[in-house]
Amino acid sequence: MEEVYSDVRLLQRDLNTLEHMIYVSCKFTRTTEMLYKVMEQMVSTYENFFGIAYQVLLRENSSFSDSTNKIQMLTRVLIERGVVTDLSEYYLLKKLLISEFETMGEYRRNLSIIAFIEGEEYVINIPKLLDFYENLKRAITSLTQEQY
Repeated sequence: MEEVYSDVRLLQRDLNTLEHMIYVSCKFTRTTEMLYKVMEQMVSTYENFFGIAYQVLLRENSSFSDSTNKIQMLTRVLIERGVVTDLSEYYLLKKLLISEFETMGEYRRNLSIIAFIEGEEYVINIPKLLDFYENLKRAITSLTQEQY
């Protein structure tokens, strides 16, 4: 059980790192590289969250067979527990990290990354990253409040 507490503390540390990267690093450097690093850190934090949530929630739930997809199981259990997480944001971030993008407003207040994925335009800027961060924070907080 101590290992789970440690993992949850690491999730909180990941959230603190993300918050600092967005509110301080991005706002002061205003570079595409920093936006990209925030997206990478966010994907990493999502993956840590999924791993810890799977370990915490499904270790006690043996009603699932091994053939069931782990993501489907985790999503179902998270919904049952009232933990809200948006997997579409996670998948969007992963797609953005491997796609080609254009930069608009480098070193300016309106810094944005513009990417085209499957013919659709996505604009990622600091306010959009803050939205992603708040959703991830809400999911992690609801998981930790539920369990501890």
